[in-house]
Amino acid sequence: MSQENYFDLAHQEDGNIVIRFSDHGKEELGALTFIDLPADGAELTKGQPFLDVEAEKAVTNLDSPVSGTVVASNGILADTPDAVSDSDPDKNWVLVVKPSKEN
Repeated sequence: MSQENYFDLAHQEDGNIVIRFSDHGKEELGALTFIDLPADGAELTKGQPFLDVEAEKAVTNLDSPVSGTVVASNGILADTPDAVSDSDPDKNWVLVVKPSKEN
């Protein structure tokens, strides 16, 4: 399963990056039923697995679109994984990452 374009990356003024599922990613996976988020402080490496998801169309490990340190994870998704499809940006984000210099 190609994961190209599964995520939207929003660069914030403080230099951090907010990771959300793109419309393409949501369409490819279908409704999420489970998501296992990395802990705050976890180190991500671009192209390496960082997110386990179960969805109506797939069960998979997704690769990180960036390298860096997880600053915050969206705890709402642990109980309500389909919140990634919510139109409210306060609910549909996945992670906030402080990028490493290699991005």
